[in-house]
Amino acid sequence: MKVVLTRPVGKSESLSELLTQQQISSVICPVLQLNEVAVSDTAKAMISEAELAIFVSPDAVRYFHQLEVPLAGHCAAFAVGEGTADAIQQTLNIKAKYPKQPDSEGLLALPQLSSVEGRRVLLVKGKGGRPVIAQTLKARGAILDSLVVYERVAVKDNADVWLDHWRSQQIEGIVITSNSAADAIFNTQSSASKDWLAQRTFFVVSQRIAEHVQQSYNIEQSQIVVCHGPDNRAIAGSIIDYTKQQGRKMTQSESQTKNTNTQQAAKAAEQTVTPHHAKPGVSKVALLALLVALGSGAGAGYVYLQQQQQLQQALLANQAINAENQLLNTQLSGAKSQLQRVENVLDSLQDNVAKRLAEQQQHVETQLTQTLAKAQQQVSGAVASEVLYLQRLAAFKVAAEQDYLGAIAILQRLQESLESESNTAAVKQAIATDIAALKALPKPQTESLYFELHGLLSQVDTLTIKTKQIPQKTASEDAALSQQVDDWQANLKRSWQGLVDDFITIRHHDEVVIDPLLDKNEQLLIRTQLRAYLTQAQTALMDQQASIYFSALDSAADTLARYFDTQQAPVSAMQQALNKLSRSEVQRQESIELATPAAVKGWLK
Repeated sequence: MKVVLTRPVGKSESLSELLTQQQISSVICPVLQLNEVAVSDTAKAMISEAELAIFVSPDAVRYFHQLEVPLAGHCAAFAVGEGTADAIQQTLNIKAKYPKQPDSEGLLALPQLSSVEGRRVLLVKGKGGRPVIAQTLKARGAILDSLVVYERVAVKDNADVWLDHWRSQQIEGIVITSNSAADAIFNTQSSASKDWLAQRTFFVVSQRIAEHVQQSYNIEQSQIVVCHGPDNRAIAGSIIDYTKQQGRKMTQSESQTKNTNTQQAAKAAEQTVTPHHAKPGVSKVALLALLVALGSGAGAGYVYLQQQQQLQQALLANQAINAENQLLNTQLSGAKSQLQRVENVLDSLQDNVAKRLAEQQQHVETQLTQTLAKAQQQVSGAVASEVLYLQRLAAFKVAAEQDYLGAIAILQRLQESLESESNTAAVKQAIATDIAALKALPKPQTESLYFELHGLLSQVDTLTIKTKQIPQKTASEDAALSQQVDDWQANLKRSWQGLVDDFITIRHHDEVVIDPLLDKNEQLLIRTQLRAYLTQAQTALMDQQASIYFSALDSAADTLARYFDTQQAPVSAMQQALNKLSRSEVQRQESIELATPAAVKGWLK
């Protein structure tokens, strides 16, 4: 047997040497290359917070080490297989736990990963890999942080060049170590290449890859060999065992052929020795009848074996469907629980924001009422009382409300009140100095900013959320049964397809739809989240908390860009408004001491 090794560059040489030692010819032909994925500072910050760290491959360990961000001392490490655990020990100097069954299911069966609710788990992996691990951990209540450090990319746009080369090399077996490699190999439009692939033997490293190849590319189960593990020795051992098994089958077939020939020769000899009284024509007819009977029996046996194989495949497919349904039910329950928790958090956040806003409004109203009451108590018919009231009100406008325009108007009114009074030069000079100083100060925009945020809040329900238009489904094949006996296989396939369609509906489209489709509840949650950020910005604005104010505006802008259609005019207008608000000045100005109060006190004395 001659096999092709498709692992990325530098990963197939050891396996090739092991096969060569067993007189098995191999060809190294990488179909994928590994590219590093840039990791943001936010993603790096998740590393130190992890309580459990899961590495899916030695490549994940290698690219993680290049980040130069260590795990926390209390963080426990887990590996999918022994090879990954060795890489963790050598690279990170951490002893990792790994399952005996080197795949996602074996890892998830570890007792340490059965109770992870509320724990922060870091999953270090390649782009698009190991969805079962992520989905199961989320369903178990873990706080999952996926850290993508590399991606697999096909070396060529299509597989025609590889397949032509493999056919010229008379390749019989193909080693596949990932779903991405399988997709790259089967990326061809040539019917001849597809037929050639369907007749090859595929050596895969996990049952997950076997199911992917079988379901996605209609490869018979008999053409797929699941290796004992993902490491080189396990793959080589599986190929060697398969080669020996095929050799034994060929030996048995040759032995049976020899026995049959020997028996036929013995019968011929007996017929030669025994006198034949019948006519020569009679023996020929009997021989022809015997051959017809043997051919009919062989045909019936072949049909029976085919039916048994198809029945076995149907049973296996049914078991796989049941297992997938159970997994989907588990994931659905986890998603519902997570959605309920998010709703509770949003409700609590909205209640807290509303409560704080009400308290703040009540505080401002109380303070204003007390100040006005004190000012009204100072009012009397005398000029002295009016002057004292005006200077106190001006000081309040500056110190408490930072209403510099109001303070200037009050000081101007105070200046007019002193026009008819004598010995007021010092007071007027102090008033003029204070007015000039107040005019030079920047004017706070608290009230205008607050109402602008209020206007944005009123527009949240009118914004358009991003949606994905599902493409038209492709026309399905004709499911009508043929009346021709020779089409029994096609009729059986169509009958089975009709039976499966009663349980599962598969819609085929010309393009892949990967964008999330949001239902009404999820859209409501997104609008509530945007509304909460804008309300938080209002509260922070009233409290003069600049950092919280700008953080809330950034979160609102991020939510708007992520979930809403920025091509729509209302969404674009809100983005511009948020950008303008983020450049506004909300920091409380340093307090200014007015010279007028001291001058008024001196004048009253």
